[in-house]
Amino acid sequence: MRILESLKQEFQIIENEQEKGVALNQTAFYPGGGGQPPDRGFLSTLNGKILIKRARMLPNGVVLHLFQEKTFPELSVDEKVKGQIDWDYRYAVMQNHTSAHLMAEAVRQVLGKPVEIVGSGLEANKVRLDFAYSSSLRPLFSKIEKVANNVVKDNRPVIIKTMRRNDAEKYLERFHESLKILPSHVTEVRIVEIEDWHACACGGTHVKHTGEIGFIKLLSRSSKGKGVERIEFAASQSP
Repeated sequence: MRILESLKQEFQIIENEQEKGVALNQTAFYPGGGGQPPDRGFLSTLNGKILIKRARMLPNGVVLHLFQEKTFPELSVDEKVKGQIDWDYRYAVMQNHTSAHLMAEAVRQVLGKPVEIVGSGLEANKVRLDFAYSSSLRPLFSKIEKVANNVVKDNRPVIIKTMRRNDAEKYLERFHESLKILPSHVTEVRIVEIEDWHACACGGTHVKHTGEIGFIKLLSRSSKGKGVERIEFAASQSP
C-alpha cells in the first residue's frame, strides 16, 4: 500500500460517551464534506499504531481523528505522532470524484442542453448523480460513456484555483454551474476545473489529469420520482 504521510504532529485527546479521538495541530486527513467521504488510516505513536476509522470536522474547525478500536496505545498530550492516510482508499475516491465532475458535463453534452444536478453521492467504489430529468437515461448509456471516456483519453489537466465570489460566479456561467447553494458569507471560492470541459465550486480531492481515471463505467439508472433521474457509475481500470 502506498501511504501519504503528513508531518509529525502534536495532538490533544478528545473523548466523550460516543467517540474517542485526537485533534492534531496539522493533518493530511480529509474530514469529509461536499459529498466526499472522510479519510481513514492510522497514527504512529511512541507506543504503537492506532487505526483511524474516519476524520470529522468539529464545529470549531478542528479535525477530529476517530479511533477504530475501543482500546489503543497509551497517549499523552503534546506527544509527537505521524498521521498516515490509507492512500489506496483516498486515490479511489479521488478518481471517482473527478469522474463525477466529468460525467456531469458528459450527460449534458449527450442531452444537448443544460440539466440541473439535484443530488449526488460519492464512495470509493461508485458515484451517483441525480439529474432534474423526466425520462430514462438508459438508452443513452453508450453515448454518455463514449463522450465521457473520450475526455478521459484526452488526459486533460484538472485545474484548482481560488477566486473571489463575483469572479467565480461569472467564470462558472459557461460551464452551466452556479454558486446558489453556497452560503452568502463565503467570499472566496475554490474552483475545480477539468480544462475546458467542466468547472464548479468544490473543496474535495481530485486526480491531476483525467487519464488517471482509467475508464468510466455506467452501472445503473433509476427514477427517484418527480422528474429526477439517478445514474450510478465508477472509475475502472478497464471497460
